[in-house]
Amino acid sequence: MSRPPLEPSLARHLERITGYLRDAGLRQIPPERTDLRRTLADFMLGRTPAVLEPWLRAIGPALGIPEADWSRIREDQAAAVGRWARHIADPANVETYVMLSRHTRQGFISRFPASRFLATQIRFTQLLAEDIKREFAHDPAQADQLRQLLGQEFQERVLHITDFFVQGREDELRRQEAAYREELLEQEASYRRAIDGAPACILMVDAAAGTLFDVNHVAERLLGYGREELRGRPFQDLHPPGERSRASTLWRSALERGHASRDDLHLLTRRGELVPVFANAGYIEYGPRRWVQLICVDISDRKRLESQLIQSEKMAAIGQFAAGIAHELRNPLAIVMNALYDLHQIVDGRNAEVAEDVRIAEEEIGRAQAIIKNLLEFSRESGAELTRLDVNDLLTRTLQLMQKYLQDNGVRVTTELGPIPPCLANQNAMRQIALNLITNAVQAMPEGGQLTLRTAAVGPNLIRIEVRDTGIGIPAEHLQDIFNPFYTTKAPGQGTGLGLSVVHSILRRYQGEIRVASAVGVGTTFTIDLPCQCHAEVLPDRPEG
Repeated sequence: MSRPPLEPSLARHLERITGYLRDAGLRQIPPERTDLRRTLADFMLGRTPAVLEPWLRAIGPALGIPEADWSRIREDQAAAVGRWARHIADPANVETYVMLSRHTRQGFISRFPASRFLATQIRFTQLLAEDIKREFAHDPAQADQLRQLLGQEFQERVLHITDFFVQGREDELRRQEAAYREELLEQEASYRRAIDGAPACILMVDAAAGTLFDVNHVAERLLGYGREELRGRPFQDLHPPGERSRASTLWRSALERGHASRDDLHLLTRRGELVPVFANAGYIEYGPRRWVQLICVDISDRKRLESQLIQSEKMAAIGQFAAGIAHELRNPLAIVMNALYDLHQIVDGRNAEVAEDVRIAEEEIGRAQAIIKNLLEFSRESGAELTRLDVNDLLTRTLQLMQKYLQDNGVRVTTELGPIPPCLANQNAMRQIALNLITNAVQAMPEGGQLTLRTAAVGPNLIRIEVRDTGIGIPAEHLQDIFNPFYTTKAPGQGTGLGLSVVHSILRRYQGEIRVASAVGVGTTFTIDLPCQCHAEVLPDRPEG
């Protein structure tokens, strides 16, 4: 009868054990003794049912096997002895070792130590040997040969079983190791996904070399560099030169203490931009690698809010300062106004020139009082009077008032005032905007230059005002600060730093916006977009900052 081919590993195993038995002189009764082998096989098959009972009574209590399991063990052992007997009769029949290989690697007996299984087989073989001695007592020579063959076959069986158990344990270890590696790979992949999905910039710095060996996706987007571009670079290169010593201190502190943090660092992007970050550094050991993991959180918004808070505090201080000034100025202005009233009564139209001068003086004092009122409104809401205002007319009259100032400073003026609708605004506030922007433009052209004023309608309810000069310009690094109170680039005594802040505050009140574009040595353009709300209610004020 043809048999299915053996698995290559089992075939190699059987060949190896056969070689051991042959070369080590352990097989004293050769396979050719078929008569003796058949006799032993028949005896085993015939005696097994009777041997099973004393065998179970011996191993059951010794191994703690519940009696409920004895019937199943009886059936399994009877089948196993049958396969073993067929192998003894015909050594080419290796079904018994196919089954042993399977069960010692994956079956029920693989769950227990090899010694437990071998102990049961040793006892079974002893019982068979005792029966052989009794059964063949009349022929001691035959009994000795059968017992010798049984011992030889059992030794072969022990060699096979031992190797099967060892191979089974090795296979299990390899399976566990493969599962462990797979779990590690999954953990690493999960860690990588978590790192790449983190909302912060994460940099991994080698603990020995201080160079980057990995970064996450946020770091790539924030810095503008690819992961491969960053690998191997000193991590200090990602900070501006003035901060690199602080960054190194953070890294060393993490190495010494396990963790460190600071919020006075910036990351330098490929575009040369500086991003303020809160850097949290932690020392990590994983396998053979040691590194410092830097988690850098972009705090641009926080810094912006802090700046706005500081500006709000400045505005509050300006409000208090303005209230004090207003209190001090209003009294003498009231006295002067009373004196002018008396003077007007004395003149009583008899001197037209003096009467005109008194009228102009009264008008200018009234304007001064309105400006004081505007200054008070700079930091707190008040009931400033809103009127329909022709912005083109206001700009024209402001230029007329400033004509001598412009001529004395060598400034040529060009106006391109387009057709625009009237706006709902406070006249004095808008005049303050025009005065401040024109004065700034003149001061930016110490050698004279060209001043251009443009107006245009850019929407159904929006006008645009442009004030352009050909002055010295504003450096790019200063543009973000020019609307802050008390910020000025002028020499001491030449400016308070309040002009543009006042302009910005007034425009915010009227829902307007102001932008600036400047180039050093070329000039500056301020662009104002102002809603025209003459045909609608005034929009609620936006919060300052």
